[in-house]
Amino acid sequence: MPITALPADEDAAAALLEAASRRLARKDRRLGAVVKAVGPCALRRNPGGFARLFHAILRQQLSAKAAATIAGRLLAALGGTVLAEAVVALDDAAFAASGVSRQKRDYLRGLAAATVAQPALFDQLEGMPDDAVIAALTALKGIGRWTADMYLIFVLGRLDVLPLGDLSIRAAMAELYGVPRGTPPAALTALGEAWRPHRSVASWYLYAYLDRRSAAPAGTPG
Repeated sequence: MPITALPADEDAAAALLEAASRRLARKDRRLGAVVKAVGPCALRRNPGGFARLFHAILRQQLSAKAAATIAGRLLAALGGTVLAEAVVALDDAAFAASGVSRQKRDYLRGLAAATVAQPALFDQLEGMPDDAVIAALTALKGIGRWTADMYLIFVLGRLDVLPLGDLSIRAAMAELYGVPRGTPPAALTALGEAWRPHRSVASWYLYAYLDRRSAAPAGTPG
């Protein structure tokens, strides 16, 4: 299966997203209403690599405030820069003083060791199919399917990812399509088949739909 991803050129990416949004709106009336309300899709690629996954592991099961505090302490212990070599060399006391649990410490060291052992690891992901990227990332302890899906969408710009491990995506689909919150992933996957080959764009609009709902005053239509 060919790799479909956002082009690096911003104008080309914007044109592609505009065409994808129009196609989604034509094929799905309910999602089309969201597209109309939200406006142009602003999905863009973001920097990836070791530092992104390092912070993803740190944020797991923590509030944004707690994660920021721990990250700040750990960054200071690392000399202000998140480098794999520095993480490998950091001692247990520094992790503990920063508020990092033993399990996360081991995950971060494992990620750092893998990065040092394979310097081209993250560059190689660019040319790998989605399933292979997921397999490579989830092979790293501490990296789950949700993180791999987010990497695919927001770092590699892959256009056909439906991250059903995300509670927000499931909640948006349940609300928008009137299905129970506990609808099995297989049923939600079937619901999203109409969005291929731009399920990442549809997912972006689902996130935007929830953002609008949470920001709207009580009683305001989404």
